[in-house]
Amino acid sequence: MRKCFPIIDIFLLLVALSSLGYCQQPGPPGQPTPKDKNNNLSAGSYDLKVNAQEVVLDVVVTNSKGEIVTNLKKDDFQVYEDKIRQVLRAMESPAAHAAAPNQPIHSTAELDRVAPNAPVTVIVLDEINTRFEDEAFARYSLKKFLETQGSTLQQPTLLGAVDMHHFTLLHDYTTSRREILDSLEHHLAVYPWHMEGTTWHAQQFNASFAALLEIAKATAGHTGHKSLLWVGRGFPPFDPSTLAPEQYEGLKQVIEACTNALRDARVALYTLDPAGMSMEPPTQDLDGFIDDPFAGMLDFNLMATATGGHAFYGRNDVDKLIATSSRDGANFYTLTYRPEVPITDTRAFRGIRVVMKNPDLTAETREGYYARQLPASATPVINKHADRQVFDLALAAQSMLVYDAVHMNVQHVADQPDEFKVTLNSGDLVWQESGGKKLIGKITVAAETFDKKGTVLNRAVKVSTLQVGEGTPNTPDSATVVLFTNIPTKAPATRVRFVVRVDANQKIGTVNFLLGDKNVAGNGTN
Repeated sequence: MRKCFPIIDIFLLLVALSSLGYCQQPGPPGQPTPKDKNNNLSAGSYDLKVNAQEVVLDVVVTNSKGEIVTNLKKDDFQVYEDKIRQVLRAMESPAAHAAAPNQPIHSTAELDRVAPNAPVTVIVLDEINTRFEDEAFARYSLKKFLETQGSTLQQPTLLGAVDMHHFTLLHDYTTSRREILDSLEHHLAVYPWHMEGTTWHAQQFNASFAALLEIAKATAGHTGHKSLLWVGRGFPPFDPSTLAPEQYEGLKQVIEACTNALRDARVALYTLDPAGMSMEPPTQDLDGFIDDPFAGMLDFNLMATATGGHAFYGRNDVDKLIATSSRDGANFYTLTYRPEVPITDTRAFRGIRVVMKNPDLTAETREGYYARQLPASATPVINKHADRQVFDLALAAQSMLVYDAVHMNVQHVADQPDEFKVTLNSGDLVWQESGGKKLIGKITVAAETFDKKGTVLNRAVKVSTLQVGEGTPNTPDSATVVLFTNIPTKAPATRVRFVVRVDANQKIGTVNFLLGDKNVAGNGTN
């Protein structure tokens, strides 16, 4: 089943976001605009924040032959941030990253239960700007790669496809090679979209970044490393200096938000261009640092190197590139440090470089991170209802991906067909002290009903303040919080999509509740 995200003006994506469903489409008749208990619109301001107290790097090390090296010690690494040597606080070897056990996995719920820290692979077939013949070659290469694997894949793998209007979930996480092959076989590729008479293709840019943000938010709950294999060309290269100042500022905000979202979700992007075309990589300083990977000409492959992945092009052995990317995602070191110099200046990008003690070894990791906080004064409309909260809720509600950062179950209330009981794990929420030795947590709950064709029939959004008694909440498995919500479920409704967003940290959980089929649903239900 597909979900459709409207064409988004990318420069309003995180500034106004007014073209998304929750801002543009009216709710059901008689339903007021969602407001909180103070009669304010149920939306907060959007600020990019970085916890500068700790930086975590996933690093892949290879020798001069391109072979993975897995027997190094902490002293073999030197890490620099903004050209200043950092003191490593901890290092985890590749052996410390648990692979999925020899047990079948067929959903996100099973992945989080059986192998919560396992490296995973997310494969996306790009049908935005990839020529039809190149799409066919990409599919052939993916089949060729899968046929070299055993019946049980080494890493849980998710398969999706993105075009100008849809991110299609072809198959949730699975270790079954046959399930991925069957999903690929039954997927009808969309003919690539082209826009004539423009200096750059804004719609293609929009679709690419919307998909990246969706994947980052959906996979944030799984703590394992994710190799995101993007098979296709993304958006066409363009020169951002040709844009108007307000457009250029909006563009920078989108790039910074997307780069940091992938970082926070521990996603490394690998771009595999079956057409064999790309720009040259960004110019480095003499000491190997990059001031800002997105400061010049923009190319989709820059997202790969910025996140610690790799951009492959000029090759026709895409099946081997897929194998290489998957291999890297299972053989990485994790380095942790605290920046030696606090972030006190106004520079947005903090450059990172890992230098190996052995000059014959090469380390690959993300090029840095964006540390600035975006002031509301720079974008006056950022505090209106059309903000990041609205964007997160709209994207998650329309998606078929399982968002697992907030674990939840949904049940029908007996004899009340439109009433639902939502049970949350308290450990997934953010609690603050309140009067009377109480703890409160604020969340936003959205619910949408769909018919069998995926058309939205009804929508409800509300802000809830949850409360627990004296003391600190226990672990997510032993303490729960319950709330109730009401949404019409009359025919032709066949599915209700529940979205819970924690306001304090922007974490999201989702459930697809199938009407007339199941009366209990959890994060792994599709």
